[in-house]
Amino acid sequence: MISDPELKQIYSFARDLTCRAGDILLDQFHRPREITYKSKNQTNPVTDADRRIEDFLKSEIAKEFDGHALLAEETESVEEIAKDFTWVIDPLDGTVNFLNGLPVFGVSVGVLCKGKPVIGCIFLPSAQATNGDLYHAISGGGAFRNDVAISVFAESKPRKGAISVFPKFWMRKYRFKPELSGSLGELRALGSVAYELAMTASGVIQYSFFGSPWAWDVSAGLVLVKEAQGMALFREKKSQLWKEFQSYQSMNEGIPSPKDIKEWRPSWICGNGDIVEFVASRIDPKSALAIKIDRIRDFGRN
Repeated sequence: MISDPELKQIYSFARDLTCRAGDILLDQFHRPREITYKSKNQTNPVTDADRRIEDFLKSEIAKEFDGHALLAEETESVEEIAKDFTWVIDPLDGTVNFLNGLPVFGVSVGVLCKGKPVIGCIFLPSAQATNGDLYHAISGGGAFRNDVAISVFAESKPRKGAISVFPKFWMRKYRFKPELSGSLGELRALGSVAYELAMTASGVIQYSFFGSPWAWDVSAGLVLVKEAQGMALFREKKSQLWKEFQSYQSMNEGIPSPKDIKEWRPSWICGNGDIVEFVASRIDPKSALAIKIDRIRDFGRN
């Protein structure tokens, strides 16, 4: 697939576009900004930086590839017509971190070809470079941080002292078998799925669990993890089985539309293939009744 001239052109454009969006984002960091909320309880903030970067991304993509579909976080209207290429973009993943001055956020740009993620670009702030880092990958071509090849965590089983992503909210929904419960790792939830996936692809995080993220959170990162010699498993809500992810096309018989992609929100485990399979085989989803009993028990303790 990397030999396809059209895909190479898209890959080059996506890298440059994501870097330019990242420059805008870094310029906006620490500046005063306007904030609105998508939820009534003011827990889902949107900044003028989100909107400005999304408008920039959409405009540039439309000018270069007007026959491609788009799925973007801050755009309410979603296309229902499937096209060969779909761009899945998150202009600012980690908005709460961004608002509070924590440099754990990023721009995520993924490209799907007939439902399969084939290009992933994630721009992140960097402790080493003032202009940030670009994590990028194309199907069949490896994964990179800027120009340096990256790979997932090298060990075959999760280790106590290594960092893992498993949000506490979702831990309550699973039972852990003894051989895993003692080696889950140093658990973190960083507040940006794109950031966590880039770190997973880099081997900084040994594995990441996500409960029900949106497609714009994961699409670019899934390419990074796979091209960094990793694996992504998914589990649909009513299923007990974890399956290896290949394409959004598996949701239906044809090419999925942006609307189809948006509505599909399984759980994910990403990282080193051996570790991912080890974790998946040692967690079982609790029943709704078991979760309710646990909540009552926790309430009684408090």
